[in-house]
Amino acid sequence: MRSHFTNSVKGVAVALLSAIVLTQCSSVQKPADDTEFKQPVESISTQPDGVARTAEQWLDEAVAAETPADQQYALIGAALAFQQQQQWQKSAAVIGAIEAAEAPVTNENLPQFQLAKAHWHFKQQQWQQAIKTIEPSLKRLNKRDQRLQALTLVADSHARLGEYWQAAISQIEAEQFSQHDSATAGAEAIWRYLRQASSHQLPDRRPLTTNIAGWWRVAKSFHQYQQQPKQLAQQFQQWLSSYPDHHARQIVEQWLAADWQAPENIIALLPLSGRYALQGTAVRDGLIAAAAESTFTIRFIDTNRYNVEQQREQALQANATHIIGPLLKQQVQAWLQQPLIGPYHLFLNEADTPESGIINQRYLQFALAPEDEARQAAARISEKTERAPLLFSVANASGQRLVNSFQQRWQQQDNPPAEVGWYNQQSEMQGIVEERLGISGSKERIRQVKIAAGKIIIDEQERSRADIDAVYLPGNLEQVRLLKPFIDVNLSPFAPPLTVFGSSAVHERSNMSGDADLSGVEFSESPAILGQHNKSNYVMDWLQKRSNARLSDARLFNMGYDSVYLLQQAALLNFVPGINWSGFNGQLSVSFNRVQRELDWAIFKDNKVQPIE
Repeated sequence: MRSHFTNSVKGVAVALLSAIVLTQCSSVQKPADDTEFKQPVESISTQPDGVARTAEQWLDEAVAAETPADQQYALIGAALAFQQQQQWQKSAAVIGAIEAAEAPVTNENLPQFQLAKAHWHFKQQQWQQAIKTIEPSLKRLNKRDQRLQALTLVADSHARLGEYWQAAISQIEAEQFSQHDSATAGAEAIWRYLRQASSHQLPDRRPLTTNIAGWWRVAKSFHQYQQQPKQLAQQFQQWLSSYPDHHARQIVEQWLAADWQAPENIIALLPLSGRYALQGTAVRDGLIAAAAESTFTIRFIDTNRYNVEQQREQALQANATHIIGPLLKQQVQAWLQQPLIGPYHLFLNEADTPESGIINQRYLQFALAPEDEARQAAARISEKTERAPLLFSVANASGQRLVNSFQQRWQQQDNPPAEVGWYNQQSEMQGIVEERLGISGSKERIRQVKIAAGKIIIDEQERSRADIDAVYLPGNLEQVRLLKPFIDVNLSPFAPPLTVFGSSAVHERSNMSGDADLSGVEFSESPAILGQHNKSNYVMDWLQKRSNARLSDARLFNMGYDSVYLLQQAALLNFVPGINWSGFNGQLSVSFNRVQRELDWAIFKDNKVQPIE
């Protein structure tokens, strides 16, 4: 009996090692390359002499194991060790072998096995699945390092999903098992998540646990008194008295000690002549409208007349405390390469360089990027529909960026990649719609049945696909107007209802009152343009005065108006990015020096544009 078991174990181990060697040819899914696994993955146990096992040593132990439970334990150790070595394919092969084995994972080994699987899901950007996998086993992880790993992974997964309060709660619990050199490191780890929580994510009532309640009150005060700095300071003085030994004390003291300079000498860098004069003028008009409600004035510099070095010299001569602009991406990149030391800078576009994860307290980037709308559309479709969406996009660089942005957000919701129909020109639209909706295949099946049936009468109704209930069209008004009829005519009566989604690009001055051709299309838009802001009349009045302006220019007017608030609250928004403000261009917040917009939604219906509550 003993010999039979040993041979069986060795056979499994040999097969497993062969699978690992051949992982490059296996069907195991490769880990995503664009998400860095930031949390260290430690092996699940150490040898008596304190030396951690390597993956190979764990595999040797699996071969030498005397019981199935011991073999499982060693294989789980190998999986985690491979993860520590960033050999994710090999880790996946081990996990797959454990799941494929005849013997189920023992109750004793299950928590460690779920930890290994959760790490894999996280690496795959399957953050919801990572949480679901490890949460039931959290309290059964008895070793400090394992509990810390698991709680840190749960916190990071919640954060990737935008669930920052839950992330902070998990990190607070994780700090009980951490061994930071100072309390500062632990407080910063918690604040990294809590600062990004929006007001509606915070509980309405004070948590019962004193530690959590202290953190909750700090975040709640920032949101409640965001436009009342004196009252906020008073609240924090009271907090210091109530929580003298709380870990959040350093966060509060840091805010109270900072010298946040109010706007005094403001310089706006805009193209007021030349090719982009209309766009620059729209931003300028928005700035003037907002400044009229404040006590400061703004000096304008025409970026079409002065190069970046000359702009920098004029800002220095004016002793600028705050700078707004420039508007053009190339000039923004030039300013970021050689910024002025001292003035706070609000750029009206963003550089192409990826986010570094490092927060600079002296600048913000504010862009009306269509990629933001694509990501927001993905989140809305995931929330509002039950089946998969279908995308139709022009096959160029702009279309690729929008589709990539949609897919990134869509897959963050634990969804597989959405199917995309690409077209290069107008003449290809009808064919690609018929192909992706399944009509081409249905026609061919009907033709084959007719051939087989001879003169027998059969149903000739083509049937479109039943596995989709949403279509996203990231193109402009002209493209969507051409695509929408092809979609409507190719939907069979047997298919489920299908909603077409678009962006603000389908909403122009010409169809502000409605658009029969786009009936049923839902699209994202600035609340001020939809009449959903308490100062929407500012935009409508501006459009009446600027008869040659388009709605895209009106959004730039909104940007100018919003910029004044952003400049006044820049320090707070960078310090607590979870704070948001109801701006002309949507709910505005800040993340890693970048202004985030949450737009409203509307629908073309009954020959009108109707806001969606």
